[in-house]
Amino acid sequence: MRSLRIYLTVSLILPGFTISISAYSQPAAEIIIDDKKQALVYLDSIGIIEKSSHWPKVNPQLFIHNLRKNIEQPVHLYPGRGTNFCAFSALTYSCLNQEPLRYTQFMIDLYKNGSSSYRSVQISPSQEVKSAAGLLIFKGELDINHADQLWFLALADHFKGYINLLNRKYDAGDENTLWAATNLAKFNRMLKKLLGYTLQSKGSDLIRPGISDIPAYLREKMVGNEVFLYLNNTILSRKKHKVKGRIPTHYVVLKDVKEENNIITLTYWDYGLTTLQELSPQVVRKILFGITWRKKEN
Repeated sequence: MRSLRIYLTVSLILPGFTISISAYSQPAAEIIIDDKKQALVYLDSIGIIEKSSHWPKVNPQLFIHNLRKNIEQPVHLYPGRGTNFCAFSALTYSCLNQEPLRYTQFMIDLYKNGSSSYRSVQISPSQEVKSAAGLLIFKGELDINHADQLWFLALADHFKGYINLLNRKYDAGDENTLWAATNLAKFNRMLKKLLGYTLQSKGSDLIRPGISDIPAYLREKMVGNEVFLYLNNTILSRKKHKVKGRIPTHYVVLKDVKEENNIITLTYWDYGLTTLQELSPQVVRKILFGITWRKKEN
């Protein structure tokens, strides 16, 4: 995690000479501000934000409150009940843990100006998306998370894959449809372009990866890496999408994997929680379609 180091020099002026004491020679006096603290300091510096003409239904107070909560507790990030925002949620969870300051600066700029660049990616949401952000309802906590509504809709509007070909323009309710869905290649492309990650990936949208020992393979990939899983979530009863069938629809961030007595225990982050699932090897093999991993930053 990046940090800002502040060094202080104190000079004592005595008759005939000067003594300078620098904080860098005193480790206990060194002030280190990590990226999360920098993001909160930046957010505090914004103060009261005016309502944006670009996002007429986004409440500025809810927007700022949502940003602060995301910075402080990224584990509670929630893509909304019944939406297809899970891929954007997994991406954002990683983003908030890796570079909350960049995320916060981008979000403020996007809210104020209606468009902004995240690294080299220019995000310029359509008018339909700008008019919809802040209006999503019956999505659980997402209803009041106006920054997340803006962010998820803007990402879904910008990034497209073959799965979105038949529905590229946002209409009310499209957060639940293929308009917001993400195939594996699109997910990997978002991680590369938006977050600058160097990735490796195995699997596809239709054919499961040929791995003989899945728990051992996943444990190997977790060493020094952040690992994302692409799953058919119909077996995970807590998730309910309108996109059904024998296809993968869900992305999670893998936290741990164990196998004992022919039961695989997966611990992963998704939907605002860290979830533990005990599954048979047959079920794991059936639901796992893709694995993406990237080297963690120091």
